[in-house]
Amino acid sequence: MSATRLLVLGVVRMHGRTHGYRVGRELLSWGAKEWANVKWGSIYHALRKLSEEGRLREFVAEGDEVVDRTSYEITGEGEAELHRLLRKALSHAGDDQALLCAGVTLMTSLPRAEAVESLRLRLAELEAVGPELAGGTEASGERPEHVRELYGLWRVTVDAGAEWTRDLIASLEAGRYTMADDGPEAFGLPCRGE
Repeated sequence: MSATRLLVLGVVRMHGRTHGYRVGRELLSWGAKEWANVKWGSIYHALRKLSEEGRLREFVAEGDEVVDRTSYEITGEGEAELHRLLRKALSHAGDDQALLCAGVTLMTSLPRAEAVESLRLRLAELEAVGPELAGGTEASGERPEHVRELYGLWRVTVDAGAEWTRDLIASLEAGRYTMADDGPEAFGLPCRGE
């Protein structure tokens, strides 16, 4: 799954109807170029692909400041895909940090309970991996001794991810952040303040 795909759907949804340049500007203002490797080409590719799949609807704006500029708005299928991808991103415990970052960026467009449930799935997966990694730090005749350091790195990374996830779950359960079911001012909801 692509973080760019999730982010593009999220930004189009936020703006209601928007054009590719605006989607790109928004994502780049969030720093997505650094944490998700989002580039202009990947944004326009995602817009075309999502339109072909019926998840975005295209409009050619006549009389706009740019003649024949294509604008996009999310469809019902796009809404369903956005929520599916968002839940998957928040529950993701793999090493694709861009996907997790995209999920956290748009998590407030989910109801609080859904975000917490997805993060609990992530936490369970991380906690299940921990004991497996512990065995890799013990000496074994099957691999060079220095490879134990790699298992140590993975263990520390998994432990840190689990701790961070527990903290985020606790923040959400304490009512931090305005989520989709808290009101229309949640970040990531359609037409926020525009």
